[in-house]
Amino acid sequence: MISVGISKKLFNLCIIGFIFVSVIGVINHFVYELSGESEITAIFCPINESTWEHLKLIFFPYIIWGAVQYFLMNKNKKVIPSKTVGVIVGMITTVLFFYTYTGISGKNISFLNILSFFIGVFSAFFVDYILIKSECFKTGKSNLIAIIILILICIIFFLFTYMPPLVPLFKDPIDESFGL
Repeated sequence: MISVGISKKLFNLCIIGFIFVSVIGVINHFVYELSGESEITAIFCPINESTWEHLKLIFFPYIIWGAVQYFLMNKNKKVIPSKTVGVIVGMITTVLFFYTYTGISGKNISFLNILSFFIGVFSAFFVDYILIKSECFKTGKSNLIAIIILILICIIFFLFTYMPPLVPLFKDPIDESFGL
């Protein structure tokens, strides 16, 4: 069981992390264009308005925060696998929210797009908070598996920036293009 002091610290770190990921995610929405469409920023920031590219807004800031939190929590073995599950849940929640509301309304509404990001970030932190507090992920093997999954997700983001599948998830609704 996790002690009350660690639980309060964990809760505070989740609040700070939510703010960090939210702020950096919002800023990252504009970084690719502001960078003069730099190839380096293209890997980490959305290059168009596709749903897939907007998942970068959660993934990369969340992973950065996860590394910070790992060290702030004295290399707690539960942090990395919990953050991995959390970020995946956050990205899935974002996609589900977006496609549910657009499917129901038949419209792409900017306010709800932004809301889907914040709901995704919230769900990521909610899940990782619960997992870190739980008895899950107590072995070093969980860390290794989680790191491999995160590396694979990074590789997929990098590849799909340049060679995305030609399906709606990757299609820019503004100019109907795919990737770079």
